[in-house]
Amino acid sequence: MTNAYDAFGSERKGLQHDFGFSSIVEYQGKTILFDAGTNAKVFERNVKSLKIDLRKIDVAILSHGHYDHIGGFDYLLSVNPKVKIYLPNDFFSLGAPTKFPFREAEPDVAKTLPKDQQYFRGESVVEGMVTVSTGRFWKSDVEYLTSAKEVLPGVTIIPTTSQLMGTFIKYPPFEKNPQFIGMPELSVSFATGKGEIILAGCSHSTIETIIQEIKKVRPGKIHLVAGGFHLIPYPREYIEGLAKRMREEYEVESVAPAHCTGHLGFSVFQQVFGDQYRFFGLGERINL
Repeated sequence: MTNAYDAFGSERKGLQHDFGFSSIVEYQGKTILFDAGTNAKVFERNVKSLKIDLRKIDVAILSHGHYDHIGGFDYLLSVNPKVKIYLPNDFFSLGAPTKFPFREAEPDVAKTLPKDQQYFRGESVVEGMVTVSTGRFWKSDVEYLTSAKEVLPGVTIIPTTSQLMGTFIKYPPFEKNPQFIGMPELSVSFATGKGEIILAGCSHSTIETIIQEIKKVRPGKIHLVAGGFHLIPYPREYIEGLAKRMREEYEVESVAPAHCTGHLGFSVFQQVFGDQYRFFGLGERINL
């Protein structure tokens, strides 16, 4: 597992630090890309410096639709346009099919209008119609995931929904009590002889929720949790409690925090996990 995009790490020739995340995993003869950083040019430079051939990527996974994880997909598709891509079921950022979220206050009015003034000439109603956007992946081999799926032997993708980042609907009938639409997110777990290895992008739905959801479908022990834990804005007390729960309650054996975990997060997890803390900065490789 190689960190190909991050804002921290040792000085290495040819690698450029930038805020974002990407990891490339070589697993049982397959090569898997998980996220692709912020800037396509920086991503291209880093993967070339790491001697990673994106034409050999078998599966690409996007954790969520934020800029600091999706940018390099443009470069990936320029060299490997037929790669299989798994996306979270996000209509607003990624163009996933969605049911029209509104309803008309007086739906029967449509029947009083001539057909050329009715949507779809009266053959379909507004409420419940499915909208499909093309988006940046419209020519790609894309699958939107809404439930856990083993996409390769031993490779399980887990969807979660963040309540911390999302979109409000304030249209009628929700103008007084806006409805919150969470942001879909994907994480991935790899089965190994040492236990599950969990890789998260930003953990907007919290790394604890991701662990809980993965344990529902992969109930074995967890050897390693890696990636972004999204702890930059959180105080020491919260991070210490989280780290201790991961070690004691969820029995996580080791951690490799990256990206948005934050300086305080790096420090606290090192204290809690000791020699089971794995440094995972830009250019680092972890043997699965």
